[in-house]
Amino acid sequence: MISVICLDGDTLTLPDSEFESFKKTFKGKILTREKDGYEDARRIWNGMIDRHPGIIARCSNSRDVIEAVKFARTYNLLTSVRGGGHNVAGNAVCESGFMIDLSPMNQNIKPE
Repeated sequence: MISVICLDGDTLTLPDSEFESFKKTFKGKILTREKDGYEDARRIWNGMIDRHPGIIARCSNSRDVIEAVKFARTYNLLTSVRGGGHNVAGNAVCESGFMIDLSPMNQNIKPE
């Protein structure tokens, strides 16, 4: 079971069946604290920001973005979006919530 923070500040423990259902519709990588790659994915360029999302959804395409937003809305999850830019305040990473990471999509852009 995975625990994440909701918008109202309560902790939600997602049943494994619900989390597995989301993973089936999501083609990118989904990371939780115990998964390889989690530490690198949660870090941003501003080293003073040290937050640990409960779940990181690393989107590989626009369909993943849609699925991630639907998942966050369904469970009323505290959500942050990492776009790959530089946000000095660190808003791209939320503590114990759901982080939608768009940075893997930057690699799919082909120059014209």
